[in-house]
Formats: sequence, C-alpha cells, structure tokens
Amino acid sequence: MRISTLNRTEISNRCRLDSSYYLSEGNIAVRLVGTAIKNSPRYINLGDTDIASVWQPNRNILVYAGNGEESVPYLQPYDILEYLPEARAQLSLHQNPVDKLKVPEGTILQTCSGRNLGPLVISDKYLEKFVFGSDLMRITIHDSSTRFYVYSFLNTWVGQALLHSSKTGSVIDHLSADDIRALRIPVFSEEVFEKVYSIMRKSYELFSEARLELVSCKEEFLSAVNVHKENTSLCKGWNVQFKNVFSRKRIDAAFYDWTTFDAVKKLREAGGYQLSTVAKIHKPGGRNKTNYVEKEYGLPILSGRQLLQNQTVGLKYLPKSSAEKYSSFSLKKGWIAYPADGRVEGRLGTPVLITDSRDGWFASGHVGRIEAHADIHPGYLYLAFSHPIVQAQLSAVACGSVVDAVYPEDVEKFIVPPHVEFNYDRVTTAWAMIDKADSLRNEACKILLQEMNA
Repeated sequence: MRISTLNRTEISNRCRLDSSYYLSEGNIAVRLVGTAIKNSPRYINLGDTDIASVWQPNRNILVYAGNGEESVPYLQPYDILEYLPEARAQLSLHQNPVDKLKVPEGTILQTCSGRNLGPLVISDKYLEKFVFGSDLMRITIHDSSTRFYVYSFLNTWVGQALLHSSKTGSVIDHLSADDIRALRIPVFSEEVFEKVYSIMRKSYELFSEARLELVSCKEEFLSAVNVHKENTSLCKGWNVQFKNVFSRKRIDAAFYDWTTFDAVKKLREAGGYQLSTVAKIHKPGGRNKTNYVEKEYGLPILSGRQLLQNQTVGLKYLPKSSAEKYSSFSLKKGWIAYPADGRVEGRLGTPVLITDSRDGWFASGHVGRIEAHADIHPGYLYLAFSHPIVQAQLSAVACGSVVDAVYPEDVEKFIVPPHVEFNYDRVTTAWAMIDKADSLRNEACKILLQEMNA
C-alpha cells in the first residue's frame, strides 16, 4: 500500500481531492519537471500563442455519406496509433465542417477522450488525407525544431505522465486544451535541444516515407494482378439455394456474397492459388491462466489491436521464466501476423509484417500467423494477404454471435493473387524503415530522460 502525506497548500493549489492523483506517476513527473525547469536555461510554454496553438473542433454530429455522395475518409482518434490506419467510414463532404476536421502535415495529435489516452503522433502526408472528430486534440507548433523537441518530450514516460495527471472524468477520461496549454517543457541546453530535434525529425521522415512506400507497393501490386471485386449495393441482395446453405452450414448472408465468389473465380483464372500451397497458417489455441509482470521482468505480448499499433498502448508482459511455456505464442521475423478474432473494430485480418524489432515477441491466441514457405518472399505474402479480394474472403468466413473470429482452416483455403513480377524487397525495406524510425524515436526520448535524471 502506498501512503503519502500532503499539506493543505498543495491540495488547494491543485484543486484535487482524489488520492490516486497524488500517488501517481504524474505527481512524480510534476516534481521532476519542476526541478528541471528551475535548473534549465529556458523552457517552452505551450500556452504562449507565439509558440503554439492548442485546440479541438467543436462537438458536432457527424453526417456519414450516402451511396454515391461525395465523401472524405474518416478515422477514429485511436486509429492514429496504427502503422497504416484505414478509414472505417466516409463522411459527407458537404454536410460536415471538413476544413476544421482535417489535420495538416506537421500537426501534433493527442487523443483527448476515452479510456486509452495514448502516445502522440505527428500528422504526415499519409494522415492528412483523412478527417478526424473532436476527440483528437490538435497542437500546432510554428517552429519545426520546437515541434519535434516538444513531441519527443511528450512521448517520454514523464510527458505522458504529465498528460495523464491532468485528465478528468469519473468514467471516461478527458483532456482539455487548457490542460495542454498549461504544460511547461524544460530545455536542458541548446546542444540537447538540437540533438533531440535532429533525431526525431529523422524518425518522422523515415516513418512517413515508409508509409507512402507501402501504399505505393499495394497500389502497384493491385494494378499488376489486375483482378477486381465488383462494387454493388448490398440492398440488392442475392439468392442462395437451400442445398448450399445445408452443405456449408452457414446462414449468414455475407458468406454468400456473389461479388466475392465472382472475384475469387476471376482470381483463380488469373493464376491465383490456395494460400496453403505457399504458406503455413496457424494460431495458438487453448486458454491459459496468465500472470503478468512489470516490464523489466517480462517479455512483451501483443493483443490483436496492439499488433497493428506502431506505438503500443497498455502493453503487458509475460514472466521471462515462462518463455518456454508460451513458446507457441512467439512471433518470428518474416511472418505475417493478423488479428484473427476479438474486438478490433473492423480491422480483422489486417496484416502486419514481423520485423527485427518484434522478432521473439509474443502475441495472444487472438493473433493468426502466416509462415511463408522457404522459397516465398514475405513481401509477396504481405501484399497478397492485403489484396481486397483476399480481405473479402476473410470477411465472408468470419463468424461469431458477439465477437467475430477467423479460423486457420478457413484462411488456408483462401485464393491469393499469383506471384506476379514485382520487387518485393521494397516491402521488407519499408518495414525495416519503420523499425529504424521507431529506434530513433526511442533514442530521442532516452536522451531527454537521461537529462531529466541527471
């Protein structure tokens, strides 16, 4: 049990009565930053309008686009933490304040409502094509060097603790623009400032370039395969013979989507083949009682949702002593992993290429694995599994009354695009760039933490 004694002045100044606030990492962070500011030559005041603008759009009811209506792709705030977030919905172009919902390149974004107030990101050329709602705080810092320094600081555990210490709400957490404007960020020296800025800028550029390269690879592969699924309104419906329903033991309409059947037929005719001929598909089964430990004593284990995140939120750790027990849950470099079941909000089946940074990590039994045969390039498997017709097959076989699930025995029967002529090294190189960007981001944060503890 943690016990702390407070004086009346401290309680009065902070206007907080909840004990957890005074026993949290946030309170430790407040003291660390306070000491750092006293000992530093200067600090950055996010409330200074000459330095930054902190704001969020007014809360409005968003209007989704109807069939054939001009639209813009919409992302949920939590999606910004993913490697390659995809729009889950389209908003009406003319019935929403689209200009206020866009995030220009270089804008720092912070989730400000919900149970998962996570790390910040900087909008890049990939993100600026989307629109976001009011639960995403916008931080515009005019000077680029200051922007990357602030971003680095706020991504340290100290910066995150400061943000979390300001949150309010009895059930749903909230951060306000005033909470962020109140932050003071120490600049330890101009040498440290320049070093952190330079490293984080390089991280940002690498990550942005890698994202665009993966998108380009997907588009070029799609064009090379040149087989497409027909888009049609589901309200038209389709007829299914009872014998087919009886033999396949499925009564969900999506399973019998004729456009998917037609696309798969065309893909097979174009040289496509069954996934099991080029890869092994598996998913660890069974339920085990799991005891988690602190980071320093454990090995990371990813959920289906965390698998898709560039910066994981709420990561848990298995005891190092249990590594052999959970060996079937490990991930290997070159594998393709995907959320196979669970509440992943429309991201079921989204593939991720496992790279050096996550080689040997664990993933839960809710994550499927695709292990390429020795003569198959992992870059090909990533593009093949990302193909819209393969994803349509996955949507068709997903089942579950509450939580959707996809089983390996179904996945291995998928028809995937042929191994067309393509430079698949581009895919693995792009994922390696993401690894490097992550490493540089961590390096910048580490420098600041070292200065904080000095």
